[in-house]
Amino acid sequence: KGDLDSAEPLYREAMEGQRETLGDRHPQTLTSINNLGMLLEGKGDLGGAEALCREALVASRETLGDRHPDTLLSISNLGLLLKDQGDLDGAEALKREALEARRETLGDRHPDTLGSINNLGSLLYAKGDLDSAEALLREALEGNRETLGDRHPQTLTSIDNLGSLLNEQGDLDGAEALYRKALAAGRETLGDRHPDTLISINNLGELLKDQGDLDGAEPLCREALEGKRETLGDRHPDTLTSINNLGSLLKEKGDLDGAEARIREALEGCRETLGDRHPSTLTSISNLGFLLKTKGDVDGAEALYREALEARRETLGDRHPHTLASISNLGLLLEDQGDLDGAEALLREALEANRETLGDRHPHTLASINNLGALLNAKGDFDSAEPLFRDA
Repeated sequence: KGDLDSAEPLYREAMEGQRETLGDRHPQTLTSINNLGMLLEGKGDLGGAEALCREALVASRETLGDRHPDTLLSISNLGLLLKDQGDLDGAEALKREALEARRETLGDRHPDTLGSINNLGSLLYAKGDLDSAEALLREALEGNRETLGDRHPQTLTSIDNLGSLLNEQGDLDGAEALYRKALAAGRETLGDRHPDTLISINNLGELLKDQGDLDGAEPLCREALEGKRETLGDRHPDTLTSINNLGSLLKEKGDLDGAEARIREALEGCRETLGDRHPSTLTSISNLGFLLKTKGDVDGAEALYREALEARRETLGDRHPHTLASISNLGLLLEDQGDLDGAEALLREALEANRETLGDRHPHTLASINNLGALLNAKGDFDSAEPLFRDA
């Protein structure tokens, strides 16, 4: 039921007892080590979780072999943890290893294999490889529907994940249909406070915000945040995401002071628990920068925009959608400051990359076309601006 604080001492007692009576390398001990590691991950203690997950994996490889189901579970768990920590390359290597081994030993339709397919697809989505991610997420969803049914929690996770991908690709109507389906089933089968239901609530709220339905989005964002504070605590990564999301929504509704309080809370928590280079931290940095720009604090906004862009180039690469958003944000800010040449270089980079990675008709590409056209118009280069405005 999500009572992680009550579960932790029981998990620790089991692990310590098995270490003492069975030894550190016994399969039951390794299972307990893994269980405690994933519980700590659920509580947001990523450092404590990593130490346990690495211990379990090393021992499982040594005593059970690389293809044993328990070893593959340890590989998957560590891959999930590294993704949460923002080490996407390290996570990808582990997720690919787990998937390859499960396809080989269990077959393509086994629930564990489908879980690995879904996990790798989500990881590639986070890395910005949307086409590869879509193929995997659709395979996982089809397999889960066929083998587990439409209401199984693993199927609902697949529905949510594919919805998030469609949202990123600009298919908001397709994403909404999937989000609503996942949320209705989650409320019915898991309850309103289950972590998976809260993710669905949050996803639908964010989508409605993106569609401009701010009044429809707000109760969902508040419900998700309240549920996560209650079940996960104030410093859990999922709670911090919801705090940040509510802050962004309040900003869109014009409540700048309420927005700033929440975005600063989210950023402080992310820096403290996840570090300065984690994707969630960088999202909070960008959101605070955007808010400060809206409030007229251009210098404060610029410092945050530059921090986010530098870190995203370093950790995600120059072509990742989040990096491109940071490039555009800084370019628009420089335009507002009168640095039109500096702005032009960034806006051209963003447009070129969006065309290359998302296509000419993606909403992000169209926004980039419009941004560059407006900049060229401001510089008096009307001949270059006109075809862009026509294209947009």
